[in-house]
Amino acid sequence: MKKCYINAASLAKRIAFVGENGLERLYLEEQSKGQQIAGSIYLGRVMKVLPGMQAAFVDIGMGKNGYLHRNDLVSFHLSSSPSKEQDSISKFVREGEEIIVQVEKEGIGTKGPKLTAIIEFSGEYVVYLPHGNYVAVSKKMMDEEREKWRAFAFEHRGEGAGIVVRTSAAEASEEDVLQEWQMLKKLYGKVVQKKGRVKVPALVYEPYDFIFNTMEKVLPKVGACEVYIDDHQTYEQFKQKKMNQDGTVTYYRQRENIFRFYDIEPEIEKLLKKIVWLKNGAYIIIEQTEAMVVIDVNTGKFSGKASQRNTILQTNLEAAKEIANQLKLRNLGGMILIDFINMKEKEDRKMVQEALQDQVKNDETRTTIVGFTELGILQVTRKKVKESVEAALTASCSACGGTGRVYSPETIAYKIERELWEHRRMDEEAIWIETTAPVIAVLKKDGFLPALEEMLGFKVFLTQCPDCHNSYSIRHIGSIEIIQERIRNK
Repeated sequence: MKKCYINAASLAKRIAFVGENGLERLYLEEQSKGQQIAGSIYLGRVMKVLPGMQAAFVDIGMGKNGYLHRNDLVSFHLSSSPSKEQDSISKFVREGEEIIVQVEKEGIGTKGPKLTAIIEFSGEYVVYLPHGNYVAVSKKMMDEEREKWRAFAFEHRGEGAGIVVRTSAAEASEEDVLQEWQMLKKLYGKVVQKKGRVKVPALVYEPYDFIFNTMEKVLPKVGACEVYIDDHQTYEQFKQKKMNQDGTVTYYRQRENIFRFYDIEPEIEKLLKKIVWLKNGAYIIIEQTEAMVVIDVNTGKFSGKASQRNTILQTNLEAAKEIANQLKLRNLGGMILIDFINMKEKEDRKMVQEALQDQVKNDETRTTIVGFTELGILQVTRKKVKESVEAALTASCSACGGTGRVYSPETIAYKIERELWEHRRMDEEAIWIETTAPVIAVLKKDGFLPALEEMLGFKVFLTQCPDCHNSYSIRHIGSIEIIQERIRNK
C-alpha cells in the first residue's frame, strides 16, 4: 500500500506520496504567489458605477478593483419588476456603498477578479446560496430520487435562500445532507458576524485549503494508502471528512519534521539537481529554460552485455521511464525536447516513443508525445498547470547575475520554521539564528514570528549575516540573557 506524508504543521504545506520505488508525487503550496482567491468572500467598497457597461468596480483590497456586473447583484436577482432588464445598474448600487462579494474568477494580467454578490457555499452534497431563492437538483439522478431531494430542499432551505442538490447526495442519507446543509448555513452566519467587526476592504471568508483540495483530487487516482499527518487539527478534520476510508490515518507525533524523518527531504533536494542517475548506471541531464525544457540521455557507466544497439535501446527505455517520472515530480511544463542516444533503427525509436507514451498515462496533467524530429529529438508538450518545483523553491542568484539559482528567501524561511518546530517544548529559553535580511523579512511578515514563538514556547532571535547567501545557521541555544549578551558583543 502506498504511503502519504502530509506536512501541515508549518506555514508552507507539503504533501508527498511514496510507493515501492520511492517518491511518486509531490505537491507544494505556492507561497510566493499567495493562495488562490476564487471562492473567497470579501467586504468591499463600490468605487465606480458605469451604467454604460451595466457594471461596477469594487475595491476588495487586492490592488486591482474587481468587476461586478448588474446581473450578479442580489437586489437585481431578487427584483420582481417586469422591466428590470432595462433598469440601470445605478438603481441597484451606488458609489461608496459597502457590499459583500465573492470572487468568481481570478484576475489575469492587468484585469481584476470577476465578482458576484450572489454568494454560494459549496459542500460535498449541496450548494447553499443565502440569497439564491431557488431549488435545483442534479439531472443525473433518477426521476424518483430527484423528486425526493427536491421535496427535501423545499422543506429545509428557508425563505429567500437557494439550494442545489448535487449528484453525490444520492449516495448519502438525509441526515448527512442535512448536517452539511446546516454547516454551510453556519459558515454564512460567521461571514455576517465578521462583516460587522472588520474595516472595509477585508477578507471575510476563505474556502481554499491546499491540503484538502489536493487530497480530494489525488486520492481517487492513488487509491487507499497509509496517511501520516503532523498537525493534530488537520488529522481530526481528515477523520471527520472520512477521507481515505479504505486506508489508514495516523497522527505523527515526533519532534523531527515529518519529511526529514521519512527521508523525503533528500528526495526533494534531488529534484533541484540537473543530473538524474538511472539504476543501470546511465543518467539524464535536465535543463530548464524560460522557453522550454531540454533533456539529454547519456549511457554513463552502463556498457551493456549485448550489442551496441541493444545497449542504446535498453538505456533509452530506462530513461523514458525515469523522464516521465521526473516530468511529474518536478512539474515541468510547456515544450519539452528529449535528446535520446541516437538510434539508427526506426523500430527502436518507435519502441522508445511508445514506452514514454505508456508511462505518461499515469500523469494527471495532460502530456502529448508529438514524435521524433529529423534530427532524432523527441518532441513532447505538457500542460503548464503551476510553477515547477525549481521555480517554487529557488530564485535567480544575485551573485552570478542570474545565470544560476539559489533557494529563495521564502524557502529558507520555511526551512528555518520547520527546524524550529523540532525544538518545541525544549527546556532552553531561546534560539539565536543568523540569516539574510530577506529571510528575516519573510519570518517577521504579518506578525508571523511572535505567533510562532508563542506556539513553540521559546524566544527566537534573528540577526543578519551578509555572507549567508540565502542560507542560515543556528548560533546558540540557551538563555535569553546569554544570547542577548553574545549578540551585543558580536
